[in-house]
Amino acid sequence: MAIQRGVRALGAVVLSGALVAACSNSAKSPTAEPTTAKGGSSSAAVVTPSSAGAVSVEQVCAAGEKEGRFDFASSTDVSIFQEEVKPFEDKYPGIKVNFSTTTPAANVQRLLTQEQANKGLGVDALTIDLPTVDPLLKRGFVTPTDWAALGIPSDLILKLDGATMFRSQRVVLGLGYNTTKLSAADLPNTWQELVNSKWAGKVIVDPRGIYLSGLGLVWGKDQAFSWFKDFMNVDKPMVVRGATASLEKVISGEALLTTSSHDAEVREQQAKGAPVDIKYLDVVTTQDNFSMVLKDAAHPNAATCFMAWWGSPEGQAQQLKYEFKSNDTAPKGLPSTTKLGALTDASQAGPQTEIATEFAKIVAGG
Repeated sequence: MAIQRGVRALGAVVLSGALVAACSNSAKSPTAEPTTAKGGSSSAAVVTPSSAGAVSVEQVCAAGEKEGRFDFASSTDVSIFQEEVKPFEDKYPGIKVNFSTTTPAANVQRLLTQEQANKGLGVDALTIDLPTVDPLLKRGFVTPTDWAALGIPSDLILKLDGATMFRSQRVVLGLGYNTTKLSAADLPNTWQELVNSKWAGKVIVDPRGIYLSGLGLVWGKDQAFSWFKDFMNVDKPMVVRGATASLEKVISGEALLTTSSHDAEVREQQAKGAPVDIKYLDVVTTQDNFSMVLKDAAHPNAATCFMAWWGSPEGQAQQLKYEFKSNDTAPKGLPSTTKLGALTDASQAGPQTEIATEFAKIVAGG
């Protein structure tokens, strides 16, 4: 399913249980007011707004301040997140962000374990990649929030399996190179042109196959396998794990090029003064992260308030500043003839993972 290009306007903006009764002029909470102590737990009754009028971010955030806090998980480093979130904390001092960081797979496993033990999910919101979140989608863990009503651009909103989320980060992959040794004009313009003996021993590949497996989204498995075998045989690449480590090899001059490069890592290295840049070839693939509020969240309004800010221009600017990750659909300088390959349905993740696994076998000599 492609990312939704438009969201039907509703007379009453339904946030799928993300607004306490206190924020609706015509709906009253059937229970007592929630505890409002900062950092404390909330017993807020959650209701669907009536048709009295549209729900605003301000209303949701006011309800969120009554909840006092929420629990958010992603893979961002804690120290970086603390810097990113300062403008939100200044704007909404009544909402404490209880942040935890771990790998996406570990986040999903924790949630599945919590649910199986009937302990509740323990997390109100996530930012995570589409392939990893698939088990949560299949189990109905993600709330169908109307993000368009809260200011998220409709072309970033994705509806899958009854859930609604929005893309909050996009990392774009390309060919990283040392600008003191090469210019963009010296580099190939297509992946097929990269298969050339002049690059033998001077280009890097990741042993896991993850950075190049997205080519199969555009080419299909057969063409991707054929190209990768030719690339390995002709270019005889250096094997280096990870985008950062591969760029360090390029910066030091041990390699000229890396196929494990993405725009965020290049921007981060450039900010440190490193002589590196990225060139986009005829096929460009992406790694996207999506943000969402989870079902039965203990602090739905606080979580929804933060996520609306996270996807706003201010929140996006913070992510670019501290993580060097933008959310542009296509990067600046992308050739008009380039084909963009991005996962828009979790079902595509399986085939891409299979391609990465086969690439890894080829790298290992299998």
